[in-house]
Amino acid sequence: MAYTSLEEQEINEIKSWWNENYKSLIAILIIALAGVFGWRYWQNHQTAKAHEMSAVYDKVVAHQDVAEKQAQIDAFVQDNEKTGYAALVLLEKAKDAVDKQDFASAAEALKQAASHAPEPILAATANMRLAEVQFQQKDFDGALATLAQVKESGFANPKALLTGEIQLAKGDKAAAKASFEEALKNATALEQQEAQVRLNNL
Repeated sequence: MAYTSLEEQEINEIKSWWNENYKSLIAILIIALAGVFGWRYWQNHQTAKAHEMSAVYDKVVAHQDVAEKQAQIDAFVQDNEKTGYAALVLLEKAKDAVDKQDFASAAEALKQAASHAPEPILAATANMRLAEVQFQQKDFDGALATLAQVKESGFANPKALLTGEIQLAKGDKAAAKASFEEALKNATALEQQEAQVRLNNL
């Protein structure tokens, strides 16, 4: 099949354009492919790292020897700071301390957990437990300040109940009553029962 002069001119223009630009096109293609494979590699690496952290976490919290467990927790946190697993293992450390009535150590671990938590819900969990520990220590103002940092809506009712308990311990019945009434809003049946019992006891 013979080409017309116009078709030959178009073909020559395409060839000329290709000769001028093919290196750039190949470079763009290589960069694009590198990006795709680089992203997949990063995703696979993150998944593998998460599985590894999970396995180490399970091993650390399963330790029966208390001193060894604490040492392993400290090492784990140092190696995996600012991760969810670091926050979780610090919550475990705090629980062990509370079981021994060592509220000072529990408070320190919970402060660390809140600072390491990458997700607001983990930070809120740590701060709720920290406020409970501070309440046990009779650090009422500290506990209220900690509760003020809890912004997650899912903690609204437990937060209001604990706030009321602390206010009552401080002798502020009016503020406690307002907090218990706040806890009745959107509460579960159990939370409503707990709040009502506290209101009845005022």
